[in-house]
Amino acid sequence: MKEEAEAAVETAKGVLQDLVVVVSLVRTLTDSFGSASDLYRKLKRKSHSKCSEDEVDSDERKRRAQRRRCNSSYDRERSRPGHVSWNVGPRKDDYSDSDEELICTSSSQVRAEYERGYRKLGEPFARGDLMTHTQLQAQIIQLQQTLLNIHQDLLLSTYLTPSSSHSHLVRLIQTTRTTRAASIQALNLQYHRLLPTIPPKRLPHIPGAFPLPSHRDHDDHRPARGYNPKIRRRRSSSSSSSSSSSSSLSDNKKSRPKPKPKPKPTPQPHINRLFCVYARDLQDDPHLPLTDNYKAGGNNLCPYCHSHIATRTGKAWEIVVDSGKNFDEHTKMLSRTFLVKNRFVIKSHRETGGFACVLCARFKESDTVCREIGALMEHLWKEHTSEDLGKDEDIVEC
Repeated sequence: MKEEAEAAVETAKGVLQDLVVVVSLVRTLTDSFGSASDLYRKLKRKSHSKCSEDEVDSDERKRRAQRRRCNSSYDRERSRPGHVSWNVGPRKDDYSDSDEELICTSSSQVRAEYERGYRKLGEPFARGDLMTHTQLQAQIIQLQQTLLNIHQDLLLSTYLTPSSSHSHLVRLIQTTRTTRAASIQALNLQYHRLLPTIPPKRLPHIPGAFPLPSHRDHDDHRPARGYNPKIRRRRSSSSSSSSSSSSSLSDNKKSRPKPKPKPKPTPQPHINRLFCVYARDLQDDPHLPLTDNYKAGGNNLCPYCHSHIATRTGKAWEIVVDSGKNFDEHTKMLSRTFLVKNRFVIKSHRETGGFACVLCARFKESDTVCREIGALMEHLWKEHTSEDLGKDEDIVEC
């Protein structure tokens, strides 16, 4: 009876392990983020007090002053001819504050990281491994426990003070931030664990190098060269014996097979090492969002090669390009202004450092490599026309 019970328990464990896959955990995690977003809005409505209003007013005054400083500095920079400068780019989503943006976009960011791995690896990534299962389950438990505790406090308390509501908001924001970062990191680490290993690249044959020594048998002609008539004491008296010995030597030479020539090495397939792996992912999928490393508070490090890219959140490079247009058989030069987003710079970086022009890689025969972002922007301004800039989805015209 005991053995049957143990066998049933092991069978149940196997069934549970088959059911617990990454795709179901990600779905549960996104639902929990949705519940956290609803709870955040509920707490936000209840946390109205004079102190909070004063803090909001002071923050608003600071933002307005900072916006005025940015506008004044932008006007001074724009007055310079042929300049390449930072400018505020349009935001895709307009939230009231950064905390609300953090909570409301957590679900989409985790889902985007999962979709990136699923497109590359397919079913093995959706199934996942034990390490990712454990990490995602721990984050789900932590987030749901925080949501449950806050709901219990709201139900048991008859009067909710502004201070208690503020503490609930702080705890909810901290837990959501930790859960989002840990979940994205767990999916990213699983993606790199499941990537197929690349075999070591064979060194190509260098033109003009010394050929490899051929494995020929150098003993073919040694009997003829080493032959010494003094060694033999007596010559054969009959001509028949000499003819038979010469015929046997010629037969031995014919019977030995000639060495086969070595086959030519097969050419190795060309591997695109111009861009980083993460940069190529951004180029292949125009809708793939940037990771949290390039958002407010991030470290600006590539999740694959860990290269530092000096970008600023909410900023863009402005390029003014002259283009010709025909008016009644007369050509008139018009100035067109383009904004180069941070996503274009990030998808142009190389694994070994520096940047490469995406437009040259797509539309030109030769590639262009730049050491810094400023050199890349100067290359776009000098070497590419307005038609070239308009072909990229991360370069928008004002």
